[in-house]
Amino acid sequence: MKIREIAEKLFLELGQQDIIAGSREERESLEKIRGIFEELQLPVETYGFQCSSWREKHVSLHLHDHELKAVAMPNSPSGSVEAKAVYVGERILREEFRVLDLSGKIAVVKMHRKIDEISWQYLRAVERGAEAVIFVDPYSDRRRRIVIVPSVDYTFSVGNPPPVPVASVSLEDGLKLVQAANRGEKISLEIKTDADNSATTGIVAAGNLEGPIFTAHIDKWLSGFTDNVLGLGIVLALAEKYRENAGFIVFGSEEYGAPGYSPWYWIWGSRSFVSRLDERDRLSELGLIINFDTLGGQNISLSASGVDLLSGLRKILGDSYRYTSDQVIFDSFSFTMHGHPALTIHTFEDTLPIYHTDKDVPGNVDWQKIEEAVQLAEIIATNYMKNKWKMLDYTVLIDKVKEKAMKLKDIKEASELIDFLEKIKIENEKQAHYIRRELTRPIFAGTYGEVFEDPVVSYPYLLEAIEDLLS
Repeated sequence: MKIREIAEKLFLELGQQDIIAGSREERESLEKIRGIFEELQLPVETYGFQCSSWREKHVSLHLHDHELKAVAMPNSPSGSVEAKAVYVGERILREEFRVLDLSGKIAVVKMHRKIDEISWQYLRAVERGAEAVIFVDPYSDRRRRIVIVPSVDYTFSVGNPPPVPVASVSLEDGLKLVQAANRGEKISLEIKTDADNSATTGIVAAGNLEGPIFTAHIDKWLSGFTDNVLGLGIVLALAEKYRENAGFIVFGSEEYGAPGYSPWYWIWGSRSFVSRLDERDRLSELGLIINFDTLGGQNISLSASGVDLLSGLRKILGDSYRYTSDQVIFDSFSFTMHGHPALTIHTFEDTLPIYHTDKDVPGNVDWQKIEEAVQLAEIIATNYMKNKWKMLDYTVLIDKVKEKAMKLKDIKEASELIDFLEKIKIENEKQAHYIRRELTRPIFAGTYGEVFEDPVVSYPYLLEAIEDLLS
């Protein structure tokens, strides 16, 4: 397999611009992938879904007579503002913003270290009266897109659009804005965008979906090589190798797309696909999901849907890699929510400096580690072909519940639960699927807007409170 050759060629063909959920470019790219699968003589199915779409049409940012390069943040409304700049630093907590009067001003904000949480900075600036917000990247010579959601929680329900324009600039241009703010000078920002809450997205599924199934998403912000042209290239390379011996799914609408400005805007394509299969009682027909996303760094992680899959992976691959429960940011999580075994192979933490920027290009990739990640995927796939669901360690599904309950064994109800669990034996994937589905949930430890950590996919989530009781 010539993964590098395939991925770099794909990068040139798809271009360094956005491929936006629900856009013509996304639909054309999915059709291109469909054609590649058909050339390999694989059976192909496509599924379409309604989604939201957002596009930057124009951005101009002026300081005096000089134009600075900026990009609009996804979900930004159109608007034109000329006002004094106020630098607010990296503030994010409400009490940190209380000392500021941003009424009629443009807030210049240093992106918080937890980049995906900058919506809180935006929300606080708007609360203090900001007419527009400009984020300054923590790294030099790059522009970055992060979806802005002015919501106080993460739900699957509809939300509201951001009320004022929002853009981002490089560290260098940000320093110029800070100097302007210190001098009390005005800056002007004009943004024109287009939002469509009735766009369409889709997925392409090919090959033998009894698995293993290799997956990746096709949409991207800006250049998007590691996120996720590279993952897409890996899937195409594996399709060329495995043909009808494996399945292959390419998702649209991963970066964005949940309708109605939903706070949980991401992994919409895979969520829609899994829900459709589940409604038709077809999800159990799928094999093991092996997803690729944000590869390119040196530290390979495997984030998997359940303790039984994690245990099985450790036995197959050893302890040289980082294993975690599945993460809510990946398409694999759409399957995890429904109890279906899935994992994502990634280097997300390593890619953060270039995440969603125009610097996410092939030159930043560790190709030796890419080869290693693909080898891991093939080892997992081969094991699944040979052993099917026997590669999972079902005993730990019960052991994990017992482990939690044992901490309260002196309580009658906990003791009875332990006795009950001693009699249970999971004998097949149907039983395991049910238990995973009922006992797996994303858990957020803390208060939204005060704690800035990722939700953790917890099993058994119903017993998480035990840790709080004992602490």
